[in-house]
Amino acid sequence: MNKALAPLGPLEDIGIEPSLSDLAYERLLDLMLSGELPGGTPLQERKLALRLNISRTPMREALTRLESKGLVERHLNRYLIVRRLSLREFVEVLNVRKLLESEAAALAALRVPLTEIAAARQQISDIQAAPQTPNVRGWAVDEALHAMIGDHCGNQILAETALELRQRTHMFETRSVPGRLHDSCAEHLALLQALENRDAGAARRLMAEHIENVKTSTIEKLTGV
Repeated sequence: MNKALAPLGPLEDIGIEPSLSDLAYERLLDLMLSGELPGGTPLQERKLALRLNISRTPMREALTRLESKGLVERHLNRYLIVRRLSLREFVEVLNVRKLLESEAAALAALRVPLTEIAAARQQISDIQAAPQTPNVRGWAVDEALHAMIGDHCGNQILAETALELRQRTHMFETRSVPGRLHDSCAEHLALLQALENRDAGAARRLMAEHIENVKTSTIEKLTGV
């Protein structure tokens, strides 16, 4: 039964054979980030093990790992639930992301292959050409661009930290908030141009502005300020 769980991305990408616990972790994380397991959802080990066709021991290990990263929490010190990120924490995480990812963008400006920049630009153009792009598609392209920069910044700790922070911001309940897909696409294209020009200063500035705009827009939409 356990072998039915197919291997997933990040671990395979770096040539590591993922364990069942790793696979369960990645699957649960995908469900949480996609909104299939939204904030406040109870996480019952047995039901999740059946849903993902995996035994309970690796599922328990995966849930423990998610709890250690602050993505799930104990409700009334009893059962685990998907953690809801408050607006305050969302803003705090974005502030840290701005510092880290602007530096990553500057470092990556001299390293990102032009072929990857062209592929990212095409993905964004495809979104702009589609009149009704689902939010999940926009988020996937956004994540791919930020991951590309992390992959080529030359600092693994920076990249891994930025990734974990992005995962936490994606946990924020913004699905009921109108998106800013058009603005994000324009910001991403400007950032890609800076990367293509090998302009580290512009890449740093544009990444910082992009994340600041996400923060400001979200606050305005949720608070009316």
